[in-house]
Amino acid sequence: MAKKDTKQLLRKGPDLDKYIEGRKKKRFTTYALGASDFSMNYYSFIRLAKEAGANIKIKKNVVVDLDILEAYLEEQCTDNKEDEDV
Repeated sequence: MAKKDTKQLLRKGPDLDKYIEGRKKKRFTTYALGASDFSMNYYSFIRLAKEAGANIKIKKNVVVDLDILEAYLEEQCTDNKEDEDV
């Protein structure tokens, strides 16, 4: 019985979650889900993600790194506020 359990554990691979518990997990989304989450038009979200440089191509699919996108939006908001003050 123990040999069978060991084989099943080896098939699953090691539990890597225990190594990243303290680290911040990255957040990713697709174009369609990101557009609905940000309440934006699909193509506007694609353009925004490309401007931010948040696109990550995985084979034929593209995911958007939300951490990079939100940092870009914060940067743009602070730039606009400084322009309005002057």
